Amino acid sequence: MGNTNSNTVPENLKKLEALYEKLERDPNLEKAFLTNKKKFLEDHGFNEEEVDSLINNLQKDRLSELSSVLKEQEEKLS
Repeated sequence: MGNTNSNTVPENLKKLEALYEKLERDPNLEKAFLTNKKKFLEDHGFNEEEVDSLINNLQKDRLSELSSVLKEQEEKLS
């Protein structure tokens, strides 16, 4: 998921990142996740809809930031 150590990152997203990092290293956690994502997230204190929303918002924010950087670079090249 990348590094989310910024002070502007919601605490839930930091916890989710830590969980996904554990998931990448532990085959038993990965199996539980792949078997039933919703139950896995609930067992670890997350709501599936909240997680999906957090990830979608993060992706939108990153795309927006990238878009603005690309616009700035395009203006410099023009």
